Amino acid sequence: MPELPFDPDAPQRWTPAAQERLLETMAVANAEPRVWYCPSPGRLCDGHPHPGYEYEHARSDQWPPSLREDWLAWVLLSGRGAGKTRAGAEWLRSMTRYTGRLCIVAPTASDLRDVMVEGESGILRVCEQSAGYIPHWEPSKKRLTFPNGAVVIGYTAEEPDRLRGRNDGAAWMDEPGHYENVDYVWQMLLYGLRAGRHPRIAITTTPTPSKWLKDIVADPDSRVTTVSTFANEANLPPAFIRQMRERFANTRQGRQELFGQILEDVEGALWSDALLADTRVAIAPPLGRIVVGVDPAGTSTNRSDVTGIVVCGLGVDGHLYVLADYSGRYTPLEWAQAVRDAYHDYNADLIVAETNYGGEMVTQNLRTNVGPFARVQPVNSRRGKFIRAEPVFGLFEQGRAHVVGRWEQLEDEMCSWVPGTGKSPDRLDALVHGAHSLIALDTSAAISVAHGHFRRDVSRPHGDNFRKLKAMVQGALR
Repeated sequence: MPELPFDPDAPQRWTPAAQERLLETMAVANAEPRVWYCPSPGRLCDGHPHPGYEYEHARSDQWPPSLREDWLAWVLLSGRGAGKTRAGAEWLRSMTRYTGRLCIVAPTASDLRDVMVEGESGILRVCEQSAGYIPHWEPSKKRLTFPNGAVVIGYTAEEPDRLRGRNDGAAWMDEPGHYENVDYVWQMLLYGLRAGRHPRIAITTTPTPSKWLKDIVADPDSRVTTVSTFANEANLPPAFIRQMRERFANTRQGRQELFGQILEDVEGALWSDALLADTRVAIAPPLGRIVVGVDPAGTSTNRSDVTGIVVCGLGVDGHLYVLADYSGRYTPLEWAQAVRDAYHDYNADLIVAETNYGGEMVTQNLRTNVGPFARVQPVNSRRGKFIRAEPVFGLFEQGRAHVVGRWEQLEDEMCSWVPGTGKSPDRLDALVHGAHSLIALDTSAAISVAHGHFRRDVSRPHGDNFRKLKAMVQGALR
């Protein structure tokens, strides 16, 4: 019997994991290919299973614009979990039939590998469902080579200059709304997008109110699709849907995080999403002092106000840092316990609590439940909310105050509160109490009106007031 060029019994000596992978590969090779873009009746089936296609496929909002049209960018704005990664991966796979050189751009190297390529909805997974069309993935080279010879190279926003020398016919950018250097990445990408008569770009992102994204959406060469998280509810865990509803229901951030809408500034509001984005930091520097600001609610029913509990710190650089938001609807015991958690979690040195509607009961509740050694400073806000909030806003405008990470409900309140209107901004009040305790802000500074918003003219500081503020910050750091 002639010797075989391979050992047919070799897989029996493989590890169980390797054997399982072999069986998966054979199953994929023998499986019927699944079509993503249904040819009949096309978009009209909206991805629902029907005769001939007994499985879920592309919803109408996951279809790209027709290649017969003259467009540059397909912008898919979606809520969390709406299926934008699957839509981007399927689009890229389909474009390898039309051009041999493509690229993908992710925020980081791990996002490139774990989301765009190897992820649950990434390129490798969607190609496995197209039997016989699985690309060869070389992680070290960030390169995918498809059976027809098309090559996809991966890049990250961390190294935008590497895009400069490309010559591609299609590109997929994932989450560019969250790149810190998106303008430069976009410029480098366009330099290399010059293969073929009609290069195309797919942009899949949860929106942010950045100027770049607003400009792309408004560009006549763009085609925009907006997708809600709930369009993909059938494929998401019920617990995730419930948490998203509880966290973002009826908030401005919910319009962005769940419905894929770009937030616009609220006329008359002090803060804006762009201002918070420009001053945001991921990590705070060493802090000299940390306080917990508290704005207690008078009752604890479903219709009660939220008890504002916000942790703030004063950095060694003299800047204000908003560290955490522990706010919620609590009973008196529950909010005291939440303050205790915030106080100990951040090793704070002071609790600043408004006592307008509780008096000594507020401070007694805190001392009883936080601990006998906790320092509690009662605050009775006699001045109007705007007069107290405006100098804190001034610090943000000067680039001297920052939100650390993301605190959606607090930021939603900051960007939607218009002085003199609406209900009391509980989270913002707690932030303001903490800020005034850390930095003795001068509330007598002049207030000017510009472009329909109350703003301090920070390009020309108010002489003595500015010097007082500087001296107070330096004094606090000693």
